[in-house]
Amino acid sequence: MSMTTSFERIQILTDLFKQHHVKHIVFSPGSRNAPLVIGFRNDNYFETKTVIDERSAAFIALGMAQQLQEPVAICSTSGSATLNYAPAICEAYYQKIPLLILTADRPPEWIDQGEGQSINQHAIYHNYIEGSFNFPVDENPDTSWQAGRITNEAINLSKKSSRPVHINLPFREPLYQTESSTSKRKKTELCKIERIIGEDEIIKIANKWNQSQKKLILCGLMPQNDSLNEALSSFSKDPSTIILTETTANLQADNFIPCIDRTLERIIGEPQMIPEIVVTIGGPIISKKIKSLFRKYNPSEHWHIEPTEATMDVFTSLTKIIPVDPAYFFNTLKDKTQIIQSSFQKIWMDQYHQSKKNHDDFIKSIEWSDLKAHQLIHEHIPEKANFQMGNSTAVRYVQLFEYKKDIQFNGNRGVSGIDGSTSTAMGAALVNDKLTLLVTGDLSFVYDINAFWNKTHPDNLKIIVVNNNGGGIFKIIPGPFSTPYGKEHFEAENPANLKHLAQAHNIEFLSANDIETTNKALKDLFNSRSTCILELETHHCNNEDVLKSYFDAIKN
Repeated sequence: MSMTTSFERIQILTDLFKQHHVKHIVFSPGSRNAPLVIGFRNDNYFETKTVIDERSAAFIALGMAQQLQEPVAICSTSGSATLNYAPAICEAYYQKIPLLILTADRPPEWIDQGEGQSINQHAIYHNYIEGSFNFPVDENPDTSWQAGRITNEAINLSKKSSRPVHINLPFREPLYQTESSTSKRKKTELCKIERIIGEDEIIKIANKWNQSQKKLILCGLMPQNDSLNEALSSFSKDPSTIILTETTANLQADNFIPCIDRTLERIIGEPQMIPEIVVTIGGPIISKKIKSLFRKYNPSEHWHIEPTEATMDVFTSLTKIIPVDPAYFFNTLKDKTQIIQSSFQKIWMDQYHQSKKNHDDFIKSIEWSDLKAHQLIHEHIPEKANFQMGNSTAVRYVQLFEYKKDIQFNGNRGVSGIDGSTSTAMGAALVNDKLTLLVTGDLSFVYDINAFWNKTHPDNLKIIVVNNNGGGIFKIIPGPFSTPYGKEHFEAENPANLKHLAQAHNIEFLSANDIETTNKALKDLFNSRSTCILELETHHCNNEDVLKSYFDAIKN
């Protein structure tokens, strides 16, 4: 018989993880979490990975949970290691991705007493988790029951909320003792309950909808949802309704507008373009232009739909919170709505089509630059790819192009930091057979270089680093270069040699610095049979001037 940890509490925890089908565990090395390592590794049911850097480990787990749409666990030793999980936990909280955080700890009597690798870990992530639990430190029948109750509650809470939940686990030495027997506890199953809207309420909503000649549905970050896509497609046939999507919404249809900033460049400030009703669904919106437009010209009604009571008043005009699943809402509403004769959709679609024509005309003859690099990526990306987007300039350039309908888009847009893009993409590739492409910037790439500091480099992961030698976004947005500190404190030029970094981690590396070499390198990248990095050098280009000319061309 195989041996497991002698800590009965951990035998119960691992058994309940298995009963709840929480299969993936990402460890970071340490000693205090030894009982958890022994407990999980004892059972072949669990798929475990070891990532040395806790910051990277947590983002890798986030990428896995993002794809699986189910909780993934991270497990660390005690002390400052636990704090390194924080950036990914914040991102998971705001992106609504379920993580189970297992932090080993010293016994409570030794906290703040000069013991090594010990800090106060009680509710350490309290602003960015759905719940926090402290495991009992001693073992007796009551604490065994308590360990089972806490484990059941934590897993159910993470699944229900789709958010991170923390379990802190103090251990007294010895840590490495094993035994052959195992303790079990019954699984507590949380019944799924679908939120619905009462008939009277849906009739009131439908009446308001049918009275309006100008309605706009704005779709933010969310996973692919065929039912929602189909329901919204039926609404897009109404001349009084327009549907705006971003890549991260993963929604596409012929009458949707997928390039918001490009379209808005032609219509900002036009009163006839302002809707009476705005409906928002999904998570955060990338487009700063749409936020600025509706904050300046408040719609009469702003309805936000998600299955929580969260108040996200992004346009300072929120009038209704509808706490149900968006697919359910639109499928319920569509049978009660009427086709309204209106020119609203046509006005928007005309400007969208003109922006597309101007985009196509401009992009044909464009010189080598960040924008040209993104155009070539757009042309070469294979079908059915899993597209992971880095933050700052990368994610914004991607929004200017219309991609194939079978590509899935993800990005860390909960908090929108540059810190974990590579690790998130690696986690996504680990649990997904699709080609996973990360397009990122040089600062973000170097910041997260420890993503490669582990044994697992998935062959389906391809990375494109658009290297403009610093934070290129700070040359685009107004303000940073009106000060004398632009280069040093905002753009922060990047001195790292990406080729040497790739070689240090035994990663295949390609490089290109013009249109011709990029076309060839992109083919080589997507034909590569291992993890591969392609650096596109654009630091010698006038990227900000090209982008300004682009938006001028869109407008005219």
